[in-house]
Formats: sequence, structure tokens, C-alpha cells
Amino acid sequence: MEKVMVEKKQPKVYFRRNVPEEFLSKYKEISQVIIEPWDFKGEQPIPTKDLEDCDVLFTVGLKDDLEILKYAPNIKWIHSVSVGIDAMLNDQLKNSDIVITNSKGVTSIPIAEHTIALITSFARGLPKQYKNQAKQLWTDVSVIDLETSTVGIIGYGEIGYQVAKRCKSLGMKVIGCRRNSNGKRREDCPADSVVGLSEVDQVIACSDFVVLALPSTEETVHFMDKSRLKKMKKNSFLINIGRGNTIVEKELLEVLEEGVIGGVALDVFDIEPLPKGHPFWLLDNVVITPHIAYKSARHAERVFGMFMQNLQLYSEGKPLLNVVNKQFGY
Repeated sequence: MEKVMVEKKQPKVYFRRNVPEEFLSKYKEISQVIIEPWDFKGEQPIPTKDLEDCDVLFTVGLKDDLEILKYAPNIKWIHSVSVGIDAMLNDQLKNSDIVITNSKGVTSIPIAEHTIALITSFARGLPKQYKNQAKQLWTDVSVIDLETSTVGIIGYGEIGYQVAKRCKSLGMKVIGCRRNSNGKRREDCPADSVVGLSEVDQVIACSDFVVLALPSTEETVHFMDKSRLKKMKKNSFLINIGRGNTIVEKELLEVLEEGVIGGVALDVFDIEPLPKGHPFWLLDNVVITPHIAYKSARHAERVFGMFMQNLQLYSEGKPLLNVVNKQFGY
């Protein structure tokens, strides 16, 4: 894990989200706090406070393009509630000395549990059963035995690890596929094998379930195009819990309409919310969830707890956790 030394003793933090009272009191013990929440819809609000000497920004990197920095020119550290930092990752930020951290790890288990719910639902034919129930049809559906199935996890990071751990408990064969794979694996790695992205087409071709857990980078935009989709096994399933732009949605629609694969579950999309009338809403073999895979009853506790830990480190001039590589975007 990359760590960066930050030399600052008395931070001043600008929050673009509301802060639970139990954490706010703790933050105030070691820092100055300004809270001006923004719902990230419409135009950005102009700060009402002087941010000239503010050095820490707490925001949502997936939605905040950091126009706020013109009012806060001395920001040294930005923490993103979201793991993705797509909106803020411009050339100016990449070439600056600003340190970016995110909430990686906070959402890994909830996303993995969401993924397992989708895998088991497909295996037992539940999406079709729900539609039959709405029509009052007493009709049999096909099912899949998970203990003889293979799952290929494309983007085998912390989320992929948690997905693999749960898939193995169901008796599935698990293949992880990641950007950097030199044959070394963590001792507790649950996957049967972990390969590099150079072997991704082979992983896709042998998997009954393909789980996309990719970040959004120059290398991964439109990663899953028609040529790769058509390499999937007949009646296999695709699940995307990474980033919407890693799939060419138009080409996915074509593959679904052609019956090449069994179905797809999408939690993320190119445009969010998914527009009314979009073809995805109308297809029987598509399961849609509105970017909620990360949700947990303990989400706020985990997010603000992690930030508290980093804020303490920052105030002591110690290395921060979850520092993002700005060139890679994760």
C-alpha cells in the first residue's frame, strides 16, 4: 500500500457532506471544521466561508470536479468518500502535489455480498421467477449448480478478493484476473488462480459468471466490448459492480438481444440515473440495481471512521492510508 508523508499539524477541513454528530465532535478535537453539504446535483454552491487556509477537503470524488479549489488554493489532501475519483481526476490534479485518499475497503464486503446475491439469484432462476410471479404463471425455470460453476473476476483487487472468498464457500472455481500479476499471491488468497489481464479472454471464455470489478481508467473504458462479450460461454452471466463505462452498453444490448449470454446484472451505468425508457429496463434477462452495491447499515460508520483514522495520522504528520495513485486513478 502506497503511503505519503504529509507535514501538517493543525488541519482545517472543509466537508462537502454532512457529518454524524458522534464523529463531528471527534474531528473538532484535532482540527478546525467547516461543513457546507452539497447534493452534487445542479450547479456547485459558492462557499460562504473563507477557505484560504483550508488544507483538507472531504468530498465525493466520483462526482466532484474540484471547481472548489479556486476558493481553496492551499488544499494539501483530498479524501473521497467514493472509491472512484473519476470526476476529479484531471491533468491539473495529476500534476499537483495534492494527496488523494479514498474509502477503499469500506465498501468491499457489502459489494461482495451484493455480488453473491446476484450470482445465486441467477443460479436459481429467480429473476425469471419474479417475472412469472407478477404474471401469476406456475412455470419451471432452468437452474445452475454453483459447485460445478466457474466465476471469473476481472479486476481482482480488494473487492475481487472478498467476492472470491464467498464464491469459494459455495464450492465454485474462482479465477482472478488483474492488471499486475507476477505469479505472487497473498497467503490467504481464496482464488484457485490469479492471472494477468493478458489472459482475460481465456478467463471470460471459461467462466459461467463474469464479474467486472474494474476501476475507470484509460485502459478499462469500454473494456467489455462486443468482441469480448461474444467470447462468453453460451448462457453465462455478466455482473458489473465496477464502473459503468467499462462496458460498451450499445454492444451489450446487441449481444443480449442475440441471446449470446444468459443475462446480465448491472449496478453501474454510463449515465446515472439510468434514463426512463432505456432498453435495459425492458429486457427480461437484465437485472438493474441503482448503484447501491456499496450500501451497508454500517456505511457511514465505516466511512467516517476511516477518515477519522487518517485525519489523526495527518495531524501527526504521519503517512496516510488508502493513498490513490493519481496516474492510475486507483
